[in-house]
Amino acid sequence: MSREILTDAIIKKNVGSTIIFPNLSLSDVKIFQNYPYILIIQLFTKNFAKLTIYPLSRETVLKVIFTGFNIQNKEIEEIIKKLQNFKIIHTSGLTSIDHKRYYECYLDLSLDDLKYKDLKSALDKIKNIFEDIKIVEICLK
Repeated sequence: MSREILTDAIIKKNVGSTIIFPNLSLSDVKIFQNYPYILIIQLFTKNFAKLTIYPLSRETVLKVIFTGFNIQNKEIEEIIKKLQNFKIIHTSGLTSIDHKRYYECYLDLSLDDLKYKDLKSALDKIKNIFEDIKIVEICLK
């Protein structure tokens, strides 16, 4: 995983079977039974790995990555205000790596959605706060 991202993610079909651990079956977790897909967000550090699994009803989601040197909590609050119009699945929280700050957000949205244009417009209004804002579409694998 690149140091330019905090997390990596994949979308898989929800077959309800054991994914990684022998005693973890998503079919045993009721919320997963009604969704055809799962989003697996992976965080790796030198000391641990963390997997977070979300049920999904779609094959794609958007990941928005905010990068900068002087991002403060007030800027994150501004992001959250702008993104409240979109369904937020997961956020990384504000993280510092090598004097650079990162914030990642996964949205229940795709590049083809009508609301994508609204997202771009909302991000354009706050782009001067950040060094970079990237949008990545995560698709079914």
